Amino acid sequence: MVLLTMETLGGIAQFITVLVLFVIVLWVTWAVTKWTASYQKGKGAGGNIEMLESFRIASDKYVQIIRVADKYLAVAVAKDTVTFLAQLDESALVWRESAVGVKMNFQEILEKVREKKKE
Repeated sequence: MVLLTMETLGGIAQFITVLVLFVIVLWVTWAVTKWTASYQKGKGAGGNIEMLESFRIASDKYVQIIRVADKYLAVAVAKDTVTFLAQLDESALVWRESAVGVKMNFQEILEKVREKKKE
């Protein structure tokens, strides 16, 4: 038979208190992160500038197609510079079906990866 002394009960109470505080801190961190993300998303959603496609050409160099208002531009993005390459006609752009307006959740992406592994 195990005897619970006041010291043992105090240790258990202290452990439960620390555990509850840890869970509260995790929840507050999660809530603040979600709030910050939604705030930043709303702040940048002006609708006039949008990155449509990005292609990596080196470890820190990309070619991107962006839409600014109603113009489509190709730019080169490096570590410290952004260089204008060309203005593009909307009719010249090729849209992949999966890249236009299709939003997949994580579960759908995971299922696609699992299917590819099976092949």
